[in-house]
Amino acid sequence: MENNILDTITQIKDVLPKKQRTLCNFIVLNYVEAGMMTVAELAERSGVGATTVMRLVKTLHYDSYSDFRRALLNVSLKNNASSYIGIKNSFQKASSNSDSDILHALWYDTTHTVENFITPKNIEQLDKAITLMMEASRINLLGLRSSRTVSLYLESAIDRFYPHVRQLSNESEFLYDKIFRLSAEEDIIIIFSAWPCTKRTIDVSAICRDRHVPIILVTNTSLNPIARYADIVIDTNSVNSGCGILPLMFIAEALTAELARRLGPDSMKILEELESELDKADVFMR
Repeated sequence: MENNILDTITQIKDVLPKKQRTLCNFIVLNYVEAGMMTVAELAERSGVGATTVMRLVKTLHYDSYSDFRRALLNVSLKNNASSYIGIKNSFQKASSNSDSDILHALWYDTTHTVENFITPKNIEQLDKAITLMMEASRINLLGLRSSRTVSLYLESAIDRFYPHVRQLSNESEFLYDKIFRLSAEEDIIIIFSAWPCTKRTIDVSAICRDRHVPIILVTNTSLNPIARYADIVIDTNSVNSGCGILPLMFIAEALTAELARRLGPDSMKILEELESELDKADVFMR
């Protein structure tokens, strides 16, 4: 079996210089957290300099710090592959910050997470996703288990002004029947998939790829196996965050807002007509 990064670190750390040994010991004991840290954060937490961090990255034969961090995250995911990893992280953070205001703690965690995934690559991928959505005759949405909530939200948000959306998440027992009717010329599919991925979602992605149906993947880790099938990947890099599906909801909101902006006056006109009909029907309390 091929060694993972922790195995390699354990094997070589005793022959490394003192500062690199200190760094190695910290990483082995805190690899989940280390996989989410910047160079500066890892250096500060381990008590070494940023130069030492980069020297270790080169010693381990990684081309960049991003590749090094991805290797740590990969080990973390494999060792903590639970459908409730996000909830458990949230509980653990709440327990460790019992003396602080939970709202402020959650706000800090969410803000930090959002700042980390607002990257040039994600901005570019979101732009391409909107273009695909506008070119398609039909936008199909899929999210199973915890990701279903995000898929349902995006449907509700977009369908009010852009009625070209079909939800595939509600009747999973008929999912394959619907997938085999998708057309590469008319359809695209947006898949929300938080780690760990369901086997059914992976199977559906492979089928769509084989049928040349464009796939937009919104996930919390680029290590998601669906990424190899997707045309566009928007990665919130929030798999170890304690803020649950909020990052994915943020992306859903961004897709909605940008689609409405590009449609311009047409989307506003549709919403105003809908508001008028709701007023006539006396739907809301006054």
